[in-house]
Amino acid sequence: MTVTHWPNGDSITAFDGKSGWIAFPGRPLRAMNAADMDASRMDSDLHFPLDLAKIFAELRLERPAKIGDKDTLAVSGQRPGQPPVEMYFDVQSGLLVRIVRYAESPLGRNPTQIDYSDYRDVGGVKMPFLWTSATPTGRFTIQIESAQSNTPIPDDRFRKPAAPAGPAPGSQ
Repeated sequence: MTVTHWPNGDSITAFDGKSGWIAFPGRPLRAMNAADMDASRMDSDLHFPLDLAKIFAELRLERPAKIGDKDTLAVSGQRPGQPPVEMYFDVQSGLLVRIVRYAESPLGRNPTQIDYSDYRDVGGVKMPFLWTSATPTGRFTIQIESAQSNTPIPDDRFRKPAAPAGPAPGSQ
């Protein structure tokens, strides 16, 4: 679950591994579509780089690439019936620096590029505290202030809230 606090309300993305929902301030709540769930499945896996063999049917070592001041190796993850996922790993640290994934749409494949940096130790796991996400519709940055491992989240937090009631018939 991701909760982003905005001046006009919270934006919430909730995914339980099987289904999910998205809420934006001033917009109706909506269920996740297949592309949203695929992206959330990858985003929510804090051991993503360790789980590559489980997620992808085939991994291909592509080419070296320079991302910022980092020398990286590109790895392409292939899954049946899904667009490829490109991952760039820092040659020195082995940490994931960038991921580029695609969502199918009526207009073709829409890319999402996420750059990861400011890795810190959280419960023995290196976790990026700075994420910069870019899509065809915009760019935003997530700066994590603090993180805790194995923090229990009550199941009801993942339950989709009821749609707000509209005005009573005949009322203005």
